[in-house]
Amino acid sequence: MLSQQDQWGELWTSAGAPYGSLHASKCKEQFSLAFTHAITAASRCKISDLRVDDERVDYTIRQVANHRRFSSSTVDVQMKCTEQDVLRDDGVHWSLDRSHYDALRDLRTYNRKILVVLLVPHRLDRWLETQEEGMLLRKTAYWVCLEGHEPIETASKTVVLPRVNVFNVEQLLGILQRVGDGGQP
Repeated sequence: MLSQQDQWGELWTSAGAPYGSLHASKCKEQFSLAFTHAITAASRCKISDLRVDDERVDYTIRQVANHRRFSSSTVDVQMKCTEQDVLRDDGVHWSLDRSHYDALRDLRTYNRKILVVLLVPHRLDRWLETQEEGMLLRKTAYWVCLEGHEPIETASKTVVLPRVNVFNVEQLLGILQRVGDGGQP
């Protein structure tokens, strides 16, 4: 179902119903949470939505399973969502301010951390498609672990989330297994 804009820029569905007024950044935040919940649930794991983002962490994903070292594993996720054209041949190029970069590269934290960037279509009405056969969330998320990366002196740093690091069920379970075995994501 395609949407249309009226003369004031408000979005309406093709059936004539208006969209809500939630700001685009909040829509991305909510959509990325739903995306992460879907992958986590399909992985038979749990997610905790942190109410305060003072550690540069949005969610914690936890798995109870027998790994080589631990009987459970957790990974903290800093989630970003964008419709910008940031995907290149080698991966997603994402700019982090120094405080986010430093928090994600810190080796002294108890939980392992990853950065996940979800790419969505430019048009909000294309993010989600529902049919009788199922629901399709568009597009794809990529992840990277920055633990142990070098410090920076600049105000920001562009990091690359490799194209092979697609944030999906298989890769999430691999991340949790490596953490449960005592390693990095």
